[in-house]
This record gives sequence, C-alpha cells and structure tokens, in this order.
Amino acid sequence: MARLAQDPFLILQGRVDAWERCARIPGCDKAVWRQDAEGRVIRWSDFRDRFSRYGWEVVVRQRPGVWGKTLTGKRLEAIHWRGVMGEPGRGDPFLDQRAA
Repeated sequence: MARLAQDPFLILQGRVDAWERCARIPGCDKAVWRQDAEGRVIRWSDFRDRFSRYGWEVVVRQRPGVWGKTLTGKRLEAIHWRGVMGEPGRGDPFLDQRAA
C-alpha cells in the first residue's frame, strides 16, 4: 500500500525529526523546550500556534552543498513562526513589555 502524504504517523515522525535537530537549552526539559537555528525559543506544545510566544512550524529545506542538491532527501527543520514569516532575528518583541 502506498503511503499518503497526509498519513498522521508520517506527519508526527517529521515533527519529531525536526524537533530532535533543534538545540537543547541547558537546565530546561528537552522534551518541552528547544531553540531553533536562529536561537529563538520554541515549545513542543505550541506547534503551529502563531498566537503563542513560543509557536513553531516545520519547514522543508534542501541539504546544503553540492551533495545536498544531488541527493533527493530533504531536511525538515523546526523554525519559530517569526522565522517562517520572514521577520529578521532581532530581539524578542515581548521583552520589556508591561501588562495592561
């Protein structure tokens, strides 16, 4: 039987693979908190939540270099939703904010 692109187990496996590639944060639970490639903090439970401060998504990227273009395999990366939207990696806009 052919695997479908919408197979929930494949989607979860891709999410876990992308999560495992992220950097761990010392002193924090590695199953809950990680850092994406740009150093933004992400939380496992906030997957695809763009209203969350720690929301993240999975992006498909080609492997770097000549061999990466030759190989058909693509790399899944977990990226904070601000990085997906194309915002630069400047400081966290939530810092130094006071509650209303």
